[in-house]
Amino acid sequence: MKKIINLERIIKNKTIREWVEALIFALIVAMIFRTWLYAPYRVPTGSMIPTIEIGDHLFVSKHAYGFVVPFTDIKLFPDKVERNDIVVFPYPEDPSIDFIKRIVAVGGDTVEVIGETVYINGEVEKADFVYYDNSLMTLPEHIKVTVPEGKLWAMGDNRRNSKDSRSWGFVDESSAEGKGVIIYWSHDPQQSLFSGYRFDRIGRFLE
Repeated sequence: MKKIINLERIIKNKTIREWVEALIFALIVAMIFRTWLYAPYRVPTGSMIPTIEIGDHLFVSKHAYGFVVPFTDIKLFPDKVERNDIVVFPYPEDPSIDFIKRIVAVGGDTVEVIGETVYINGEVEKADFVYYDNSLMTLPEHIKVTVPEGKLWAMGDNRRNSKDSRSWGFVDESSAEGKGVIIYWSHDPQQSLFSGYRFDRIGRFLE
């Protein structure tokens, strides 16, 4: 039988013991919150500008696509990823890195990219979130694919500065780790610790 740690024997001072117990409880709650409810992410790249700026800190809903059974890959009550969801998933070319992109098409959709125009099921994508950086060149592209069931087509909002499904193809829907929900902090990494805080971005819901 495993022995239960008795803090009263280890820590004689009642006040200190209460603080230790409170700290342990807070750490357990934080671990549960981060693993199964909402996880914090910092965005280091500009592929999702202007929706997500470099230096934005986000809360990502870990249960948006189903509740993960602890220490397994099993999801209870799985839900589908929808078009225009902003999703965190393992980078297909290096799963140790997390990527965040917008899902432009889901299983069964046909995507056609001609230059910078995107067609979804034959209709031109109409989206206010798409951004074109005038300092970068337009790439002459022509891609036409039908997204298989269980797969996703992901693209960055910053279309001229995003490595996405146009480069590495589909994302497994089952690999979706969570949905971006809200910006809780924002600081321009090119600024000092005493400046560059973007308070106007705090509290913005991602759309």
